Amino acid sequence: MKTADNGKNGGYYLRERRQVCENSRFEVYLDDVECPNGKIVRDYLVVSPKVETGNLVTGVAVLPVMEGKIGLLRIYRHAIQTFCWEVPRGFVEPGESEQGSALRELEEETGLRCEGSGLESLGYLAPEPGVLAARVHLFVASRCFITRPFPAEEFGHSEFRLFDPNEIDKLVVSGNVEHPATLVALLHWLRRG
Repeated sequence: MKTADNGKNGGYYLRERRQVCENSRFEVYLDDVECPNGKIVRDYLVVSPKVETGNLVTGVAVLPVMEGKIGLLRIYRHAIQTFCWEVPRGFVEPGESEQGSALRELEEETGLRCEGSGLESLGYLAPEPGVLAARVHLFVASRCFITRPFPAEEFGHSEFRLFDPNEIDKLVVSGNVEHPATLVALLHWLRRG
């Protein structure tokens, strides 16, 4: 199995792919990759989400803005065994648009809603391109309004809070915001200010 040159691979070719495990959201592969110099790199780990909208977009992240304040979730992240402040985010569902996914995740995770005209793209992020075959579409949701109290229904979600921009800066400097999509969304939004 040698992949064809699509003009983007710079002479790197997938020689063999072996699926080693999967769950409801991801498939995990070990790939043998041929380098431009002919060397074969064996067992290159690739984690591939099962659902994408195109261009490897598998998830969304939404920066909620309400009355000039930025909303963040405090979430326990088991893999690193700590709490982090993050934007609402999640996977796209089969047949769902990226915008629809962003609005759904915003409401599910925070209890906030935003009209479609208040949702704006901030671009894309490859969260870990060395391992993940995935991109995240970043959005800002302006003019948010509360539809219900913070649900705290998802694993690890403990708090939702609105911060003014000065507080956000302190959270970032203190290391309480580590998630890449959150940091990039904040950078895009604050630079527009």
